Formats: sequence, C-alpha cells, structure tokens
Amino acid sequence: MARLSAGYNVELFSPHNPNEEQLSNCDAVLLHSRLSRDSLLKMSKCKYIGIRAHNTDYIDRKLAEELGISYKGIPQLSQTSVAEHTFALIFAVTKQLKFSHNNVIHGNWRSGLTPNYELASKKLGIIGNGQIGKQVGAIGRALGMEILVASKLGEEKEGELPLGQVIQQSDILTLHLSTKGNSVFFDKEKIARMKPNAILINTSRGSLLDYKFLEESLRAGKLFGAGLDVFPEEPLKETSLCDLTNVICTPHVAYYTEETIASMNETLITNLEEFHKAVEDKEN
Repeated sequence: MARLSAGYNVELFSPHNPNEEQLSNCDAVLLHSRLSRDSLLKMSKCKYIGIRAHNTDYIDRKLAEELGISYKGIPQLSQTSVAEHTFALIFAVTKQLKFSHNNVIHGNWRSGLTPNYELASKKLGIIGNGQIGKQVGAIGRALGMEILVASKLGEEKEGELPLGQVIQQSDILTLHLSTKGNSVFFDKEKIARMKPNAILINTSRGSLLDYKFLEESLRAGKLFGAGLDVFPEEPLKETSLCDLTNVICTPHVAYYTEETIASMNETLITNLEEFHKAVEDKEN
C-alpha cells in the first residue's frame, strides 16, 4: 500500500457494494473480485483496470473495451500456494478430518468413522497441465501416487492421457483449468463417469463444475468426498453441499499466502505504473 500511495491518491471500496461516487471519480481500479456490468458502466473516468488474477474474466472485457478502458491481469504466481492447498484438501478429505474433529468435540470419538485410506499407490488424476497442475503432480509423485494427466481440450500432448480415461481411472481427481465464459466444463456426464468412491478437488474456478450434481452424487454415496475452494457464486450463500461431513470447503484462499499476495501486489502495481508511463510517453 505504501508504494501505491506514494504515487497515487488511493481509495478503498468493497467490490460487493461499491460506492457509486468513488466509481465515477476513479481514473484506475485495481481489483481481485468480480465487477458487475452496472459498476463498470458507472466508471466514466476510468482508463485502466488492473486485475490481481491470471484470468481477466473478473470483468466484462467486451464492455470494458467498448468503454475505452484498458485492462490487464498478472502472470501465474500462485502455483506453489495453490498446489499446497490442493493437498491440504486432499488430506482433509482422505483422513476425514472434519468428521473426526466434530466427533471429538461432541464426545463421539470414533463413532461412525470408516477407515481412512493412504495416498501412496493411489491414482491422482490432474485435469489441466499448466504450472499448478505440474506442481500438484510433483507433490503427488513424492507421496508415491500414480499420476494421470489430461488437458481440457482433449488433445493429448506427450505424457498426457485421454480425458475420459483419467476421469474413469482416478481415485482422486483435481481440476486445474482456466475458463472462458461461464460454461460448465466438469458437468453431470463427467461426474457420473468418475470411479466409484473417488474424490473430487476443485481449487481452480467455480464455474468449471456442476455443484448441484456433485452434491447429489455425494448424498447418494457415489463419491468418497470432495474438497472445494471455489464456487459459482462468491461469497457462498447456499451451504448445503458444504454441510456434508465428507466435504471440505474453504473461502477461495488456495492462493492466499503472504508470499503469493506480496508478489501479486507488486506485479499489480508495476502493471499500473507501466500503463501510465506508456500513456505519458504517447502524449509527449
């Protein structure tokens, strides 16, 4: 904040309930939450939006372009933190930490618990072979897991398998994909093809997954559990899925470490400074 304040007049506002006067007066906006079309339309003076994320779909990009607003995201900087969080969710589900914790609190000890299972020799399916997917694979290999990798497009590169094969054979399936638009990629048909008693992890994008059918599958006992850090609507309002004892939910914090945040903020400010320098150079 000190670096930003040194060069700019900084005002803070909530993206969930932005102040209209602030929006109409800002020359640039830095954000890490979705900004509605209505808010974008009110930003009459704004020339630049910096997005503290690798994906830029936090805003209506077409509308921004029509309004003459430049926008830019940041490179992928959270691969270590997201990969670690992915395994935090995997361990929490496979070791039944939520159920066990509640049992201890309520004096039930091991009542109702089934045996946990080990990760060694299990098949870890990774859908999305980018920086995060590769780091998840490295951790899995270190734990003695068999790694199965597929891409979203279904065009297997070296070391990748057909998407359907990975879905059907994986004991644990984890999503690490970017999205375009709001179309659901991991839909009812793909969830139904998962191995019985498998686990699904999503630390990627909430719009990737059919959460309603996932909940139905979990309630029907078709899957062992799920670990979820992202949701179609955030903050989450409907929590019936998260109420299940075999589901671990976290509030979109996979990236949220001191190291990652510091790096993201520095890059975000650098991008803003470079934009203004380019504008000044053009005017001169």
